[in-house]
Order: sequence, then structure tokens, then C-alpha cells
Amino acid sequence: MVGVKQAVLMQPLGDYQNFLFMLFILSTVLIAGAGNAINDYFDVRADRLNRPNKIVVGKTLQKRWAIIIHWAFNALGFFISLILSISLHSWFFLFIHLFSSTLLWVYSVYLKKILFWSNVSIAFLVGLIPLISLTFFKIAGVKTQHTNVVLLVSLFAFLINLSREIIKDIQDVQGDQLIKVRSLPIVIGIQRSRNMVSLMCISVLFPFTTLLFDASVPTNSFFFAMLSSALAFCILAAILNTLSVNISRISLTLKLSMFAGVISLFLL
Repeated sequence: MVGVKQAVLMQPLGDYQNFLFMLFILSTVLIAGAGNAINDYFDVRADRLNRPNKIVVGKTLQKRWAIIIHWAFNALGFFISLILSISLHSWFFLFIHLFSSTLLWVYSVYLKKILFWSNVSIAFLVGLIPLISLTFFKIAGVKTQHTNVVLLVSLFAFLINLSREIIKDIQDVQGDQLIKVRSLPIVIGIQRSRNMVSLMCISVLFPFTTLLFDASVPTNSFFFAMLSSALAFCILAAILNTLSVNISRISLTLKLSMFAGVISLFLL
């Protein structure tokens, strides 16, 4: 979100606008935290099998505290979004909070057990973050530039996170079978799921190529160098996946790709 701010603003934010944007970042983090807490609450049985050394809920944190954290974070996020909606005279902030928190709840309770929709819902929310940041500046009446870059970065974030969600499902097959989750690896098999990951990694070439031929994007060598690094990590992940390298290394490669993609926004 800060990267989008650095990339698109044509004028600095006023002190009050900057304060409101910081509140918007905080509310987004709180919504994500609330979603993570409720997801861990429902995943206790599976996590004991999938990642016994990383369990928090049910081990170092009692299950009821996960529920308390979930509701407390959502309540605080809702309160912040109410302040933003009143301050900027737009119901967008209340809507996006309620939409995101509801989707994360539905994901944990229901969508997780539906083939592919669980992956799409999380990737969609991640891809939405650059767009809601841009929307904030539009509502605040601040002049922006490079909006095409933000749109393509959102698409990039969606594709990479969709790939990572499938990879996580491959890693979690045993625990997911225990709680009757219908993930892609369970339904169509691990190899076909890996093939889908490779396909999505290669499809990142589309937004990158679009940026290369977009005349409105400045020819900033540092920006394109970092964006090229993000693309290179994606292609490397696809190659490693084809060679059946350990899935955790492919996950790490995609994380590096996401990191490079975020850093590129600060260089535009």
C-alpha cells in the first residue's frame, strides 16, 4: 500500500490525508489478522498434522483467544473504516471492510472445502490491495499517475498468490484430507496441480509485456530491473516446478518474486 502511494502520487499528501491513509493501512492489516486468526481456529486439526512445529492456536494460544482476536480486530477495523467513510464522505471504506472480513470468514468456514474457490478468494483479496490503495487517493481527490502500473501489479499479485495458494495446498494434503477439504491436489492430483502452478507463473509474462509496450510508463531502468527480477523469479519457479524440485523451494522463489514486485513500486 505504501508502494502504491510512492508510485502514483503526483503531489504529497497533506498531514491529515496522510494520517487517514495510515489508518487505512492499519484497518487492512487488522482485517487480514482477523482472517488469519479465524482460519487458524478452524484449522487446528489439520495444522497438527501439516505443521506441528508452527501451531499457535491450541498450543501457545487457547482457541477461545483466536475467536476473541478475530472479533476484536474486526471491530477495530470496522471502527477505523467508519472514521474513514465519515472523513472522506464515502461509504467505500465501510463496504470494503465488510466485504473483506465476510469473505475471509466464509473462506474459513465454507469456501476452503470447495474446489479452487478457496484459492481464488484469497488471491483475489491480495490482488485487491493495490486497487483499494489507488481508490483511496481517488476518493481523497489527490492527483495520481501510473494507474496502469497499479492495475497490472494487481494482476501480477493475483496470479502469484494463486500459485502460492495451490502450492500450500500441495504441502497440506495430509491435513486437508483429515478435515475433508476438496483442494486441487486432492481432487486432480499433485502433478496436475503443479502443472497449473507452472502455467500461472508463465502467465505473468502478460502483465509484464503489457508494461513494456505501455507508452505512459516512464522508462525507468531501476523500476524495470526490479520488475524483471520479479518476472525472472516467476520463470525460475516454473522451471523448478517442471523439474519436480521440492515444493517448499518453489514457494520461497515465489515469495522472492512478490518481494521484488513490491519493491519495484518504490522505484517508479
